[in-house]
Amino acid sequence: MQPGAPDGSAVRVAVIELFAARIAGASPRDLAQRFDADADLTVRGGAGEPPWTGRGSGRAGAAEHFARLGEEADLELFDLVTIRASGHRAVVTGTVRATVRATGLAVVGTFVLDVAVDPRGLITRYRLLDDGWAACGVG
Repeated sequence: MQPGAPDGSAVRVAVIELFAARIAGASPRDLAQRFDADADLTVRGGAGEPPWTGRGSGRAGAAEHFARLGEEADLELFDLVTIRASGHRAVVTGTVRATVRATGLAVVGTFVLDVAVDPRGLITRYRLLDDGWAACGVG
């Protein structure tokens, strides 16, 4: 790392505070305020995948993602395992357990999050990869 370069603490704080707020029951709108107005969001999207996946942008995209996730699944366990940060970017690994309301299936899995923040500490990049098919009983 070059002298004066960000040390990754801002991105660590942003990630931890985002998920702490989610677990504490913050509204999708409140969670979205942690994102930049032009944030790039990708949640392992694609045709035919679980409804909480897809692409979005900005605070509206973040609010929609968290709203759909809250409507579709009941979160039972969420654990951040590793946060590797350098500068304004981090890769986060973790585990999650939830019950999908439409199927009643309990899902236990891992995820990887690629996230970036700007100098204000707002999230500008949010790329979440998980085993969404397992949540539908397909994985």
